[in-house]
Amino acid sequence: MEFKNLVTSFVRNWNYARKETLELLHCLNDSQLQFKPEGSDKWQPLYFQFACIARTQAVYAKAIKEDKMDYLWFESEDLPRKNDFQTKEKLFKLLNETEKDWLTNIREKRKEEEFMIKWPGFNMNLMNHISSLIAHERLHHGQMISYFTLAGFKLPEGFKKTWSL
Repeated sequence: MEFKNLVTSFVRNWNYARKETLELLHCLNDSQLQFKPEGSDKWQPLYFQFACIARTQAVYAKAIKEDKMDYLWFESEDLPRKNDFQTKEKLFKLLNETEKDWLTNIREKRKEEEFMIKWPGFNMNLMNHISSLIAHERLHHGQMISYFTLAGFKLPEGFKKTWSL
């Protein structure tokens, strides 16, 4: 398969995961986004899950632009702070902004068939980089299934069908 088509296929897979993230956010209200499971001080409110998805995407987009992944970027004060996005409106806006940068950077790099991102200790091609972000987003979907279940929130029908719930 031609490189551009392969990248397009991976982006399509990412789009599907993001569609489900937005579907989950859409069915919640601002009050529900404050839900935090009991039992551990390590649990974060539900809004934090969505903000982490967006912040991680911002780091991955920067890695494409810079041709390298630097884990220190996850600590950067230049990136949106997860606790600053506690409402549905703010989270939708943040997710849309990070998506725009992500897709712009992919479009620019998909022309370079030999493009590799320097990760600490190894190189990763663009498709694997995209897959890694998909895996991160899907991990949050699994966590959100737990949140929704513990809180008694109804999962969206499309999401339930995908996950056979």
